[in-house]
Amino acid sequence: MSSPNFSKDNMNSDLNESCTIIGISGCTNSGKTSLTQKLITKFSGSKHVCQDTYFLEPGDERLEYVKEVNHNNWEKLSALDMAKMVKEIKEWIKESESNDNTSTILFVEGFTIFNYSPLCELFDKKYFLTMDYDACEQRRRGRNYIPPDPEGYFKKVVWPMYEKHKQDIEHHKDIVYHNGSEDQEKTMHSIITDILTLPQIRNLYIS
Repeated sequence: MSSPNFSKDNMNSDLNESCTIIGISGCTNSGKTSLTQKLITKFSGSKHVCQDTYFLEPGDERLEYVKEVNHNNWEKLSALDMAKMVKEIKEWIKESESNDNTSTILFVEGFTIFNYSPLCELFDKKYFLTMDYDACEQRRRGRNYIPPDPEGYFKKVVWPMYEKHKQDIEHHKDIVYHNGSEDQEKTMHSIITDILTLPQIRNLYIS
């Protein structure tokens, strides 16, 4: 089953473009980035912001050192410059509102984007990819990180922090959860269908 591509050629030019921000969050190695990249290809002109680009530099004094694994904790919100991330997204919103040629949809992807209130309140739709411990650990072992994960980092830091972050957002009733281990095409179709329930997107991308 193939998904249609929603091109701006099909947009109703009489409608004012509005800013729509879609959040894709979830467990580490749950497929957030690949899913977001697929969604971008389905919505012509959409943009992508990745939370990973806002990590602090190694050696930054704001990083929390975990003695047990001789490694900084890169899973905490404090390991990221979230204020800068929100500032730049708000700048995109202002630019989009004043420039008809600017993308209508911004996909924001990252593992703790719903845990930072100033960012969480900006989303029109929120999706979260879950994973179980074994599947996540297996995928994590196949990834290369800079700096690399030391022995025990996943068990002592990554997984407990994931569970904490997930628990901290459970009160948000507008988050739609998907299993990151399931077929990603199926997940993508489901998310596209849900995004198209937004009137500003349905009117712009469906003739």
